[in-house]
This record gives sequence, structure tokens and C-alpha cells, in this order.
Amino acid sequence: MGCHASRPQEYDDLAGLASTISSGLQEERAEGPIPANAEAEPATALASATDLGVSERMLEGWRKWGGGDLEPVLTSGAVALLDAQWIIRHAEAGGVLAHRQALPKEAFLSLADLVEATTERPWLPVAALSYPWLTKDHPDPRGANLSRVARALKALLSGTDYKGNVVLPRLGVFWDFGSLHQHPDPANGVLRTEEQNALFKQGLGCLGTLYSHKYTFVLRLTSFPDGHKAEEQAEGTNVAKYFDRGWCFTEQSWAGLTKAGFLSLDLGKMRAGTEYDCGRLVDDCRKDGGRRPPLLPSAFAAELESKSFTNGKDDKPLVKQLYEAAFEEQFGKATKLSYANLGWGDAEAAQLAEVLASGAAPRLEKLYLYDNQIGDEGCKALAAALGKEGAAPRLEELTLGENKLGDEGCKALAAALKEGAAPSLKARDATPRHTPLPHPMLIAHPLACRRSGWTTRSSLSWWPCARSAVSTSNEPLQPRPGGEGAGPGGMAARV
Repeated sequence: MGCHASRPQEYDDLAGLASTISSGLQEERAEGPIPANAEAEPATALASATDLGVSERMLEGWRKWGGGDLEPVLTSGAVALLDAQWIIRHAEAGGVLAHRQALPKEAFLSLADLVEATTERPWLPVAALSYPWLTKDHPDPRGANLSRVARALKALLSGTDYKGNVVLPRLGVFWDFGSLHQHPDPANGVLRTEEQNALFKQGLGCLGTLYSHKYTFVLRLTSFPDGHKAEEQAEGTNVAKYFDRGWCFTEQSWAGLTKAGFLSLDLGKMRAGTEYDCGRLVDDCRKDGGRRPPLLPSAFAAELESKSFTNGKDDKPLVKQLYEAAFEEQFGKATKLSYANLGWGDAEAAQLAEVLASGAAPRLEKLYLYDNQIGDEGCKALAAALGKEGAAPRLEELTLGENKLGDEGCKALAAALKEGAAPSLKARDATPRHTPLPHPMLIAHPLACRRSGWTTRSSLSWWPCARSAVSTSNEPLQPRPGGEGAGPGGMAARV
């Protein structure tokens, strides 16, 4: 669903939506109507390595992780990404973020900068900020949120691998006020130019991609800064909290689709007085409700009804369609989902099970759910979902290790497999937390074997204790899966 993707048919029934742009981005991005033609941009050819002045190898790496989806709005100038290092310096100097047109050139990263900052690790050097505006005319008039974001960025950029190499050398940040063209001084009639208006619309059309992209970071400021008093704001200001705002909820929901856990961080969970490095930041900001499971479009639409929009009558039908489009796009192409180490319990497992049961992920091959709090009821829900026709027919690997599973959950999973669920499943890990021997799966295992060649060891390939428990196969024991589950802190065990 790249930023260039045109889906005009989605807007055929939205002709009555506002066709003009109101003043102030808060009314447009955070709370107001997106122009109905926002995504109606023709596809354009992507630039060559020569055009960008980068090596073919670097450009190939950028596009391997889906960077090409963002290129149209970056090359056109519709979206400008702020340099995380500049944000840090500006915050430490006591600055306040100005609107895009007033920012210096050095505040931004070019497309070539982003390409060259891309590594072999499974993420793009791109982050999108989700947050509530604090006032009607300026999102952060005192620079309080700027300081909080800078604190998180400084921690992210400190991440190193086991050799001490920095794994996220540069990061481009989408911050609506500084990344999209603004009305410079609407109170005095200084508005965007016609050209800037066109670019603004194109940029709005890319929001779904920026937030739902599998390999972009999303940083969510879910709390107000210290000292902010919503009750003292001017009349007409949206004073709702993050989780009650329609656009914040939408951005959070986009971010909760298919990203690995460490790519969607709740900065509202940062603790005062804590000296953060990358690993500690990720640990604090993704657990205990920091990352919800994905929502079916119908569930998203139901929750959206309770959220606050300045122009709710116009916005709700549109964002429902935008969410559904992103949901179908991201799950339709997902082959690996990593929801490990998120603190999820049975309720979250059941919510994920609904998505799987819907058949939304027909290409899914690997599902990582290890190191959560999922118990028997959650495992039963997952087993029932996998038993639905068309649910994850290509699933080969399922990891549920380091959860709270008991015999009943493992038996339910084994029974579902015996009945034909997940016919492609080759490896699974359902070890209970801190269990010295894998007895629940040993009980369930005979029921699960559909091929005479399967052995306990080959089907428990990521069980931490399987090495000492069984020796019935010559197949080498596999390590805990890393890959997309390994975050910028460099340690797969932390993510």
C-alpha cells in the first residue's frame, strides 16, 4: 500500500467530505478531515542509485525492507523527515519545534541519507511520532514533548550489537508539525501556497503507510507532559487524552498490525529519573499494555465510535476505510509475525486468534509469541483459530515458549493439529515457563504427530530444555528465533 498507491474507489462514497483544508494541522491530521482525494496520487517510477548518489547495494538494502513504499512522498517533498540527532540537539538547547517551513535545512534527512543509514537488520531508519496536540495552534508550545521525544531518541540511537557497533546510526522522524507543510501564520492570513497544499494532501495520503509499515518505528506519546493543564486550554481545543482521540487511536492501531514488538513503543511509559539505554527503553515501552494485539477492522470500527474527533461525522467513515485498507495490505503480505515479550495474556492471545481465524494472514509462515503471559485459555483460543479453514495454511513455525501454558493448553493445540490445523506446521515450542522438563508437550505430542518420521526433538526445536530431555533425533537443535524479533538493543532475548 505504498504512499503512491491510488485507491480512488475507496472514496467514491465520500464525495460529501470536506473538500477544502481548514487552518492548522491539528484540525486536519490529528482531529479533522483528510481531503477525500488525499491518496489519489499516480504511481511514479522510483529513483535509481545514480539519481540518489548512493550505491546499488545500499539502495537494494533500503528497498529490501520496503523503503520504496515511502519514496514517492520523500522525493516529491510532501514529507520531510527530521534528523533525530538534530531533534536531540535542539531539545538540549531548550528549543521549541517550529513549523516545517521555518526549520533549517540541517533539521532534515534526505532520501539518500536514509538509504545510507539502512542496515541489514530488519527495520528502516524511519520513525513516526503519534501524540496529541497540546494546544489548538501549536502541538508543543513549551517544548516539553520535544524533550521527551529527544530522550527516547537518544536511547534508541545508543543501541549496539554484541561487537559494540551502533545498529541505528541515523533515524528520520515523521513529526507532523515539522514534516508536513503548515499554514505559517493563519491568524494573519499567511497560508500554505497552492503547491504546498497539493504536497500536504499527498503527505496525508501516506499516513497509513508510515504508521502501519512493517519496518518503521512508531513512537507513541500516550501521556501529557508534566505541567500541562488541559482544563486551561482555549475554547475549541481538543483536550481529550491520547487513548480517547480518534486519530491517536488510529495511529496506534496501524502500528499494532504486523510490526515486531520493539518497533512500536509507548513513550508514555518512560520513568522519570531513569537513565535509558536502548534495551531498557524497549523493555519499559512495549510491555504492560504498551502494545495491543491487532484489531479486526470490525473491532476497530466499533472502538472508534467512542473516540473523539473534531470533525467526527466526516472523519470516522474515512479512517475506518483507511484502517481496513492497511489491515488487508499488511496482513495479506505478512510471512512472519513477532509478538514476543509483550506481556500479553489470554485476552490478547484471544484477540490475535480472531485475526488468524478470519484468514487475514494467508501467507503467514512464522508466528513468534514466546516470553509472554499466555495461559491455557489463550492457547485454546489460538488452537481453535488455527483449526478454522483458511487460517494460516502456510504456518510452519509457532513459538509459545516462556509463557504460562499447562497441560490443557498443550493438549488443545495438539488436538487441533491432529484434526488438520496448520497443515504446514513443522516446528512448535509450547514449553511452560521455568519447567525443567517438557512434560505437557510430551503428553500431547503423540496426538500431534501426523507423520511417522516426526520425533519429539524435531517438533520441539526451540525448547530451552529439550537438549537434555530428548535425544531421539539427529536433527540439530535450533536457537531461539531472532531475525525480526531482535531489536536495536542487539539482543534477541530482550525483544
